[in-house]
Amino acid sequence: MFKIRTILTVLSLVALMGCEGSERNAPIASAIDIQTASYVSSKPPSVTLVTMVNESGDFGEHSGLLINASQQVLYDPAGTFRHSTSPNARDVNYGMHPAMVEYYKSYHARRGYYVVAQEVQLTPEQAELILQRAIAQGTTAKLRCGISVSSVLNGLPMFAEIPTTYYPGKIMRQFGEVPEVVTTYVYEDDEGQYLDG
Repeated sequence: MFKIRTILTVLSLVALMGCEGSERNAPIASAIDIQTASYVSSKPPSVTLVTMVNESGDFGEHSGLLINASQQVLYDPAGTFRHSTSPNARDVNYGMHPAMVEYYKSYHARRGYYVVAQEVQLTPEQAELILQRAIAQGTTAKLRCGISVSSVLNGLPMFAEIPTTYYPGKIMRQFGEVPEVVTTYVYEDDEGQYLDG
């Protein structure tokens, strides 16, 4: 029994390693850079939970939120994703136009990992509240992407069933129970980029 418990603990820690960012000292974008990069989508307000999943066991290793509110941003807590046209300030990437969103997904999808995107349409007020909660969360410490994402979401009544947890896979499963969620998958067969968390 002790041996099984030890193995499960080790596997849990390995899964959380996906949430270890390697570029935590990246410079914080200026307000001018953020304003210049701002992208307003013509699509309805929404939030999309993006989960990076390890094919070996199908467990989630990293969570992020694509938030389409007054502007479209990516909340990528403890993440390493950076692009010169998407300024980053305290784990929020700005200027997330459609091509940048696809680039983000492709950055993570690779041999051995796939990306699950779960989108839920919101009212403008709900989307803006999620955006403000993500910005207020600030920079996330290593291995805590799940805690930050679940904390941002479960502050809204429609996501109240999502537990505050370290585990991106647990968030993904609970998010899948939200009514009218639309789920898409991204698979790629290259070496990919560094998986963050």
